[in-house]
Amino acid sequence: MTQDKDERKRSHLRLVVNNPEMRGGRPAKGDEAGIPFEVLVEKRDELRVDFYRGIAPWHTKAYQGIERHLGRRGWLYGLDPQHGRLMVLPAAAVCPEVLEHGGSPQDELLLFVADDPTGLGLCLCLEMILPFWSDDDAVMEEALIYAPIYPYGALFLEENKTDGYLDLIYRLSFPLYPPALTERLLEKLFAVARYELRETLMGLDEIPEA
Repeated sequence: MTQDKDERKRSHLRLVVNNPEMRGGRPAKGDEAGIPFEVLVEKRDELRVDFYRGIAPWHTKAYQGIERHLGRRGWLYGLDPQHGRLMVLPAAAVCPEVLEHGGSPQDELLLFVADDPTGLGLCLCLEMILPFWSDDDAVMEEALIYAPIYPYGALFLEENKTDGYLDLIYRLSFPLYPPALTERLLEKLFAVARYELRETLMGLDEIPEA
């Protein structure tokens, strides 16, 4: 993956995290404002007003159901109304194995509700930038090609607008028919995410160093 995984570990620059470190020693070329996770948690009640303002009743009901579920689990989470109504969680809360495979406590997982492709229901989406990095695009493309294929989640590459590097991203989407969220569905969502993330990270560990 890299000549020295520890020294060249990728410091992620996410939508919501104000991370001053730069990847590969190259200056960041973007200027997206970030919001530290701690601030999103601390000001969650204050941000909730903007988070729910102007969204459809279906979306409101789904987000409120997720908030209740996260509260019952005792997971810290933040609400980010500035970057697409995102719920932000520590990735290790959902998949503790992240910390064993190159991740850190700062790694995050994004949860959001979107319209499904038919426009007749909702889709519950979970997304994470994986802790796998190379400044060689070919290595990132190879990781995508040889990564496992799963029945629920999917991997894709996307250029990080902040620094120009490729991100390897995991996304899990569950359609809701009808658009009603249940505890059982949320339990399954997080169970599937943990399994697929764990398997993906184990597979990425086996990719030989460049």
